[in-house]
Amino acid sequence: MTKSVLTPPAISRHSNGDFFWTVDRYHLAIDNGIFGEDDKVELIHGKIVNKMPAGAPHEECITLLAEYFRDRFGKQFRYRQEKSINLAELASEPEPDFAVVKDKKYGTYRPAITDIYLLIEVANTSLDKDRSRKAELYAQAGLPEYWIVNLADRQIEVHLQPQPEQGRYGSVVTYTEQATFTSPFAGEVTVAELLPDPTAPAPAPH
Repeated sequence: MTKSVLTPPAISRHSNGDFFWTVDRYHLAIDNGIFGEDDKVELIHGKIVNKMPAGAPHEECITLLAEYFRDRFGKQFRYRQEKSINLAELASEPEPDFAVVKDKKYGTYRPAITDIYLLIEVANTSLDKDRSRKAELYAQAGLPEYWIVNLADRQIEVHLQPQPEQGRYGSVVTYTEQATFTSPFAGEVTVAELLPDPTAPAPAPH
């Protein structure tokens, strides 16, 4: 039997000499077991970065988002939870907490920017990264609408009007827990409906 040998893509480096991961090389590393399911990492601008560990409120918020959008839109769209998207032109493959994408089969590839209607990051300890590194990346990609659900302050930050060349959004508005806002994609949204209940009691220890 002839054993096939994978040929790695050419090594790239940043202008400062740091190693630069292309999406192809990142996938090759995954296929060869260098990164596995237990490695909580993602590819951002050619660098492998660690993902923040998720606590119970973070996980509950993602569940609330999934239920909310499924109840509102049903099977019109696909709803992806903590799954990667393809931003290969920016040497990136981030894993947003929640994404609403076109209703297509993604068995052999990941959604690209033209497939995505809305991305949402749920932030507690990751708030600074989601406001800076992630917001810059999504704006550069031209993502039309990006939310940050800020669990610490119980509010939602809505980023609109991407300016790809500047790597920023032209409109960033914060809505408090008591507010209702109009999303270009989702319509009228009540912030409180998407936040976990802070008074829910933890189960008694056995």
